[in-house]
Amino acid sequence: MEPTLLRGDVLLVEKLPQTFQRSKRGDVVLFRPPQSLLDITGPSAVSSNSLFVKRIVALPGDKDIVMDGESQDVWIGGKKAIGPDRGLCEDEPLRLIDRLLKDGKGKSISELGDDDVYVLGDCKAVSVDSRVFGVLPKQNVVGKPLARIWPPLRFSADPL
Repeated sequence: MEPTLLRGDVLLVEKLPQTFQRSKRGDVVLFRPPQSLLDITGPSAVSSNSLFVKRIVALPGDKDIVMDGESQDVWIGGKKAIGPDRGLCEDEPLRLIDRLLKDGKGKSISELGDDDVYVLGDCKAVSVDSRVFGVLPKQNVVGKPLARIWPPLRFSADPL
C-alpha cells in the first residue's frame, strides 16, 4: 500500500461488527485472503488468518470493471478507479506482478455480486489485489484503519 502505508506503520483498527456496512468507495480496509488468493499462493505462502490492506474501489452492483492490459489501470463503468496515483512507487525489478496479472481473475468483471467488492493496492507495480485474485467477498473484510499510530512522525488520525 505504499506510499499510503509503509513497512513498520502501526494502525489502530476498528473491528466492530458490520464494519463493511460502514465502508464506502475509497476506504482502506483490512481483510482475510479470499480462497482464490490462497489457491494462487498455495498454503505455505499465505495463511487464511493473514490480514491484507487494500482500498475499496468498486462496490456491490458496480458494472464493467476492466483492467487496461498495458497500463494496468482499472476502469469501473468507464471511469478510472478512485484512489491516489497508483504509479508513484517504483517498479519491482523482476516484474513478478506481470506473471500474476497475465492470468488475473479480475481483469474483466461484468458486474459485482451483492456480496462482492473490488480492491486495489496503492502501488500497482507490486500490489497483489483484485486484478490478480478477482472479487473480494465482503465477509472477508474484518476492519478499517482509524489512525496510524506509529511511527510518531507519521501519526495520522485522518482516513487513509
